[in-house]
Amino acid sequence: MSAREHRDVYFIPQNFIDTGSLFGGSIRLRNAVEASALAAGTGIPLMYLPLPFNWRLILVIVISLPLAIFAVVGIEGDSLTEFLAHWFRFLRRRRIVTATEDGNLEANKRRHLRFINRKKYRVVYYSDDSELPKGAKIVRKRSTTPGKLARSQTLYDLLPIQKIQNGILSTTDGRYLKILEIEPINFLLRSPREQRNVIQSFASMLKIVPVRLQFKSVAQKAAVNAYLAKLREDESLETDPNVIPHHEDYIRFVSRLGSRDAVSRRFFVIFQYESPVNERNTPYAEIVSMLETTARNFRTYLGQCGNQVLEHENEDEFITEMFYNLLNRQTAVRHPLPDRIQDVLASFLAGDDTTSLDDIPANAFLIPPSIDFKHGKYVCVDGLCCAYLMIPVSGYRSQVTAGWLSLLVNAGEGIDVDLFMERQPKEKMIQKIGQQIRINRSKIKETSDTNTDYDDLAGAIRSGYFLKDGLANGEDFYYTAILVTVTATNTRDLFWRIGELRKLCISQDLDLQLCRFRQEAAFLSALPLCHPDPGLFKKYRRNMLTFGVASCYPLVSYELCDRNGVLLGVNQYNNSLVSLNNFDTRIYKNGGIALMGTSGAGKTFTTQLITHRFRLSGVPVYIIAPLKGHEFYRMCKSVGGTFIRLGPGSPDTINFMEIRKQDRRSQEILDGAALQRSVLAAQIQTLHVLFSLRLRDMTNEEAQILDEALIETYARKGITHDNDSLLDPHDPNRYREMPIPGDLYAVLKEKPRAHRLANAISVFVTGSASNFNRQTNVDLNNPYTVIDISDLTGDMLVVGTFIAFTFTFAKVKEDITKAKLLVVDEAWQIIGASSNSLAANYIFEAVKTIRGYGGAPLIATQDISDFFALEDGKYGRGILNNCKIKIILNLEEDEAQLVQKVLKLTDAEIDLITRFERGNALISTNSNHVTVAIRCSQMEQELITTDREELRLIVERELKKKSNQEEASL
Repeated sequence: MSAREHRDVYFIPQNFIDTGSLFGGSIRLRNAVEASALAAGTGIPLMYLPLPFNWRLILVIVISLPLAIFAVVGIEGDSLTEFLAHWFRFLRRRRIVTATEDGNLEANKRRHLRFINRKKYRVVYYSDDSELPKGAKIVRKRSTTPGKLARSQTLYDLLPIQKIQNGILSTTDGRYLKILEIEPINFLLRSPREQRNVIQSFASMLKIVPVRLQFKSVAQKAAVNAYLAKLREDESLETDPNVIPHHEDYIRFVSRLGSRDAVSRRFFVIFQYESPVNERNTPYAEIVSMLETTARNFRTYLGQCGNQVLEHENEDEFITEMFYNLLNRQTAVRHPLPDRIQDVLASFLAGDDTTSLDDIPANAFLIPPSIDFKHGKYVCVDGLCCAYLMIPVSGYRSQVTAGWLSLLVNAGEGIDVDLFMERQPKEKMIQKIGQQIRINRSKIKETSDTNTDYDDLAGAIRSGYFLKDGLANGEDFYYTAILVTVTATNTRDLFWRIGELRKLCISQDLDLQLCRFRQEAAFLSALPLCHPDPGLFKKYRRNMLTFGVASCYPLVSYELCDRNGVLLGVNQYNNSLVSLNNFDTRIYKNGGIALMGTSGAGKTFTTQLITHRFRLSGVPVYIIAPLKGHEFYRMCKSVGGTFIRLGPGSPDTINFMEIRKQDRRSQEILDGAALQRSVLAAQIQTLHVLFSLRLRDMTNEEAQILDEALIETYARKGITHDNDSLLDPHDPNRYREMPIPGDLYAVLKEKPRAHRLANAISVFVTGSASNFNRQTNVDLNNPYTVIDISDLTGDMLVVGTFIAFTFTFAKVKEDITKAKLLVVDEAWQIIGASSNSLAANYIFEAVKTIRGYGGAPLIATQDISDFFALEDGKYGRGILNNCKIKIILNLEEDEAQLVQKVLKLTDAEIDLITRFERGNALISTNSNHVTVAIRCSQMEQELITTDREELRLIVERELKKKSNQEEASL
């Protein structure tokens, strides 16, 4: 890795302030006391046994010593008594909580447990009621000490949510919360310098935000319902019956891809109102104002990081929808929030009590059907199994790179991550750190460097000095804890995912610990309420300084998915869907797409996939194919498109002398009467560029002669600089008959000094391109049009490309209210070394201005070196800079180096590009880079593929099908 690629390393010191600990914090005081008590409790009786001393000593060593060691070590970070307390508390409280009391009798406080075997149990209730509640059983009743059935706990009691109003969530314990949704960035593909800037901005934000924060990421199957609804709407608007099967295939493909492979992630930050010291009864308006001020600070600093805080039209509905989707992951798929709201309102209206609508508890819209707390290793919520794990204190790496939490954030579907952080008072922590350093220094003097405790004490001292120096240099002290939620539809998949996640963490020197018998506390902690369970937080918290916390930057899983865009495939890094809507001006300053790739990388395949899906979304597509145009034929024919072939012997003709009538009605409605500009003058300028491609050393004198000849040629048809002269006197709705190249050739032949010009143009009149010497007999009204000019060779290929471009560009400029996509394949032909500055500048200006006409270019090229060859790459770089979206397929090493300089790619990204297999791409858009595996349906594969083996299989299948049909007819 080069010096430029050096990435910063951040230090996470070990926890050294452990009150009530021995040997520098290596042994908890509680564990030591329990070990001593257990050793004494078993060892002393053993020493009084009527046995020889040797036997008694052996029994003590075999029984008491292992028990003492076991007590010192504890179980999963807890002492033996703590673990037993959690276990008994779980046994006492395990239950299934529903919305009504009838199903929650196991939540009663007064009950006994009679064990049948190791796993099964029976709950024994005691009651004074003559009529038992539904589901209760009396196995034995004591008349002398009857128990009283306590009130059952319902889901309304379990969730501490009181009210959602003004975008503020109020809890039953008197707290006020604000929740913001954040759009992440593709952090890991950024350069080290950019990463450093992000971490510094994030660290600056931590200094001014509230003391307690919760960052939450949620990963689940991609919600493609909205995307599918858009596709079905496009299908309903389709007028060509040939295209309907393509719509149906596209819908099936997206549905299958979304349900099988794609994962969607959402990121949130949760913070609460923190009142000034000793201030009570703060007015609600002031609370709202302070939370909004804090939210603005988040927007500002996260904006400096590159993140965007999403704005929601209705903040209350956003918070409700967030909780509903979290608590009803399966129900929400088939029963979205609007349906739940209607059901809840209907249930309250059914009682003919309209005033009760004002008193509907917020939880009524959020609660799942049930929550099962009867298992020690997981919780069942809405039919899903959810297990909660945390990183133990000793489970962190001491040295990490920026964004290391992405390992968990991007681990896959059904894995959510919660990052809790709590800033501590600096003065108090400095005092504690100094005191602990002195204690540890005094202890290490009494410890030999060969003692196992020496390293622990030395590490604690080093951590103490590190924290002390950091606090002295302006950093803050934080306690952080990381909670991971793993969900699955059944226990087998759940524990498989847990095992795989642990393997992934072990590979990166991290550890995860199951919150055994504390799943209920972890479930409540994982709710976006910025209130982790105090017991869990104290057990799993790790001390960090500001930059250590900033290195945990969790907003690292950028997703490029627009439900109004065209689907490209799946993000290789986080399995999210990748879809582009380059016509969305709110996201992209321009809709230009640059597609680059070496020969065989899949450039033509990707181009056709994009254009096909744009066609299905209702966007007209015009494709210019200078090379291998036949590869576009199958798709064009299948969607009922128009395939225009320009070349020797072709019946299709584009008269490049023609001035075409354009539909300017929408522009006139928007702008009124436009300033009259000479249409003829614009046409003559374009023809000057065209003829310069035929006569590259045209002199100024020849240019003047050509200009005069063009004016005279049009004048003979009655066309002057007066735009009204274009109208046909016999039919004002049409233009006059236009001159053809032969008319210009005849004028030039009459001029004595125009022989070179006449010879250059003769190829269109009497030469191999004489089919251009006819009136235009094709149109671009079909929404999928391909112009194949691959039959032209040499200089004529560049000329043909230019003619096709001007023809299609004129069509794009007609209606500025409609989106259009203009595709130029093998663009190096027209702006590379084989072209000239006039033609390249014309294309460059068109790419810059096409946005103003509602269009967008897709510029595809494979010869990168030639793309930058003309005038030191001036036009190639200019076109790339005006394409906000770059799609980069596999490139050769030298080509990748050229692209790196222009796009400012990192060395890691260049390594990716040079190793890409066919069908993989890097998408660079705005300031984010995404690696995508391009996906297509079977129908699209067969219509687009150019692979020889795949084509052979298709031919064999069709021949076999034809043979079977012939046999059936016989």
